[in-house]
Amino acid sequence: MVTNSNSLIKREVEQLFAEIKAKRGECCVNPITGGGFVMGLDPIAIQKKEAIVALLAREWFAVNGPSDAPPLPLYDVDSYRDARGLKGVVGFYARSLSRQRYDVCKHPSFDDFARGLMALAKERGLWNLEKDETLIRRFPPRPLVGMMRSAFWAPPEEYEELQRRAEVFEFCFATEGRRLLDAEIKCHC
Repeated sequence: MVTNSNSLIKREVEQLFAEIKAKRGECCVNPITGGGFVMGLDPIAIQKKEAIVALLAREWFAVNGPSDAPPLPLYDVDSYRDARGLKGVVGFYARSLSRQRYDVCKHPSFDDFARGLMALAKERGLWNLEKDETLIRRFPPRPLVGMMRSAFWAPPEEYEELQRRAEVFEFCFATEGRRLLDAEIKCHC
């Protein structure tokens, strides 16, 4: 008997959302993605769809990602950033993939992403990934177009806008920061 994993995932999502005991107007957490919503005000169908898509991405990663990789985190992605080695890279990949709404066709492959992440780490330093020789050998650094300094990937149109905003922010911070520092030095003299 062939089982449709999508129907199993839908059943799991339905069950998890049925366990949410909240009244209208109460804040809730999507049990799969960790996203917030307000019961009775935010459409629950959208939350369920996001949960299903995330679980399908996890399943896709289990089949198409490295065989020795941990499961793709969906909820507590930031805890993976504290991890080292492959688990840490998987955490960065999960965070990046979540920003693209788990669209595994749109997002670069894990290998391309990992190599881009290592290139970024070698260039700027990133959670000491640049010192992990095992990762460097496994994922030889290669710049990835769209890789942001914050260690996530953005498609070309979003990348250009984010880069522009980062430049403006850096300019404003540098200008205002210098002014504030100068003012503080004058006050303490």
